[in-house]
Amino acid sequence: MNGFLVVALIFFALCSSSGQAREKEAVVTKVIDGNTVMLENGDTVRYLGIEAPHLKKSEGGPQFYSREAAKFNKSLVLLKKVRLELDVDKKDTQGRLLAYVYVRNVFINGELVRLGYARAVVSSPNIKHRDLLLRYQKEAAERYAGLWQEAKNQTNPYYVGNKRTYTFHKPSCPLSDKIPEKNRIIFRSRADPIRIGYVPCKRCKP
Repeated sequence: MNGFLVVALIFFALCSSSGQAREKEAVVTKVIDGNTVMLENGDTVRYLGIEAPHLKKSEGGPQFYSREAAKFNKSLVLLKKVRLELDVDKKDTQGRLLAYVYVRNVFINGELVRLGYARAVVSSPNIKHRDLLLRYQKEAAERYAGLWQEAKNQTNPYYVGNKRTYTFHKPSCPLSDKIPEKNRIIFRSRADPIRIGYVPCKRCKP
């Protein structure tokens, strides 16, 4: 009986330590972009299952909706205690922790996809939340939310951009008339401003 108890206790301890290893808590001290943050201990965390638009110029310049994704991510996690849920692969080739991130009961990876700040990019063996992330992505794309606005068709002969705010408007938008001449730029194609990181006006929704 004593031998059985020893084996049972060892098994329980191993299970407990394994469960603990799959979850961590830490404070986010820096937001690097829409899917990467730094923790108080210096570790960098790359969100699992999603891909936000690239912000760094070294990666070809800011992509469409990259600034918005980084800003929204910052509003969700900066200086907050987060819970990190790990999957099969614990780190990527750059040594960054790979995790599903939570602030209280908010699933941060899911919120970024659901609201159109990131795409779902789920690959084996890290597939724990695959179905949820793919469902969020489908819903966001159907609403043309966030980065999915890039897929809209051109409906105007040209668009008016603001060099200062990196926003573009329909020619009929009242806000376009208020853009100072030095900040004003004309785009003949809807794809052109998106290609260099401009975002659609929230008022006229070009």
